[in-house]
Amino acid sequence: MLRMPEFQVHLPLTARQAVNLRSTLPESMYIAGGTDLLPNLKHHLHAPQHLVSLSKVVELKGIIVDDSGVRIGAGTSLHDVANHTELAAMVPGLAQAAGLVAGPQHRRMGTLGGNVMQDTRCLFYNQSLEWRTSLGKCLKKDGDWCHVLGSAKACVAAQSSDTVPMLMALDARVEVLRPSGDLEQIALRGLFTKDGRFDQMHTLENSALVIAIVVPKPADGHRSVYRKVRTRDSVDYPQLGIAISASLKNGQLTALEVVVGAMLPQPKRLTKLDSALGRVLDEAHISELAERAFKQVRPQPNIHGSVAWRREMARVETARGLRQIADA
Repeated sequence: MLRMPEFQVHLPLTARQAVNLRSTLPESMYIAGGTDLLPNLKHHLHAPQHLVSLSKVVELKGIIVDDSGVRIGAGTSLHDVANHTELAAMVPGLAQAAGLVAGPQHRRMGTLGGNVMQDTRCLFYNQSLEWRTSLGKCLKKDGDWCHVLGSAKACVAAQSSDTVPMLMALDARVEVLRPSGDLEQIALRGLFTKDGRFDQMHTLENSALVIAIVVPKPADGHRSVYRKVRTRDSVDYPQLGIAISASLKNGQLTALEVVVGAMLPQPKRLTKLDSALGRVLDEAHISELAERAFKQVRPQPNIHGSVAWRREMARVETARGLRQIADA
């Protein structure tokens, strides 16, 4: 393996200092826990001259749970999100999703903001430079052809975060500090584009910094769950993720969101779920909703696992998740 590209590390103490550095330094990138970025640097997927470390920006860390919902600093570790008692009581699916990211060491290093903003993944991208060169590179990195689609139209590398589908199901927002100095909140559902290329996969400018993730307080009767499919029970990225957020009253559904992750550059929100509201979540209803998931998902051969199997698992895991919701 080639040596990691050389870079200079900068240690700002505030979020504004970090954004200013990122805006002015050429070929720079943010680094938080580094669990995703550093392996990519070793593969020469990125070659920044400067890394703006967020490790000393205290304002990015911490979890606040109150009557309005949950506010999580982007620099908060995934371990802390997974093990926060009040957060788990309000939005159990988010704590569960954070607790299923990679392995224990990764969760202590990795941050929620990093998991939200992580690079997309593909069998033809996350390889060594020598491997990629032998293939002729790819559309996501240094090439002009998507080997998954067999065209040059777009990159379909998968958005493989575990927390993003759950946050989307919870209607979360990201608090962003822009280079202009403006601080604003934008819907997480509008953050991701249909193109998995690094410079095109988000709607934010590259130097914008995610400060926090804000989850509104769910409606009464809230229940949520995250189901993850992967080869090994730790370390592996998801081959499929199913996030379900629901509210029930007297056994009947009053709200339902299902988001499927790890298929495309955007997680997939299932549509036509309004007909589920007002009905009891019994086995017949669960089978109906699971079939709807199967019909709406279209995995690509961009990560490990056959397309047909991953699509079938969308049906299976949606049913399993809904049973957990019904039994909670």
